[in-house]
Amino acid sequence: RAEFHLRIGRLLAAHTPPETREETVFEIVSQLNRASALISSRAEKEELAALNLIAGKRAKASTAYASALTYLVAGTSLLSDDGWERRPDLMFALELYRAECEFLTGELATAETRLTMLSSRAAGPVDQAAVACLRIELYTTLDQNDRAVDVSLAYLHRRGIEMSPHPPEEEARREYERV
Repeated sequence: RAEFHLRIGRLLAAHTPPETREETVFEIVSQLNRASALISSRAEKEELAALNLIAGKRAKASTAYASALTYLVAGTSLLSDDGWERRPDLMFALELYRAECEFLTGELATAETRLTMLSSRAAGPVDQAAVACLRIELYTTLDQNDRAVDVSLAYLHRRGIEMSPHPPEEEARREYERV
């Protein structure tokens, strides 16, 4: 039975033009995920993980957060233990969207753990900002404003901007006028 799904998924993937692949990603991923245990090629696993990322993004955009989580978890599991070494860009994207969907489905503690891990793995300023923004949103939702401020200040510090969490009123007024 799984062989049947694998064959259908491979045929769908092979015969879908790249420009329409995003439109049919759910059909392709549905077939291939059912047979993922039969996929032994690392390249094919990475390709399927990337397709799961696309499916997860599309499901999230449709506010189908639980479905998005399913795709993102499947994508992450395909990259195995060396995913962070071989495909850090893909792994980061899968994990970031996964954390966001966990946050949106109310799995706040899980999202917090994942975002804390991602904050040390974010490669550049854009990835660091994405993680920081989501962590700030999470802490604001949890009414942990001090932690949200700490995350903000830590991000700014990494960008070379120093700010005090409790500036004197005169300094705050001066900055307000400047802005």
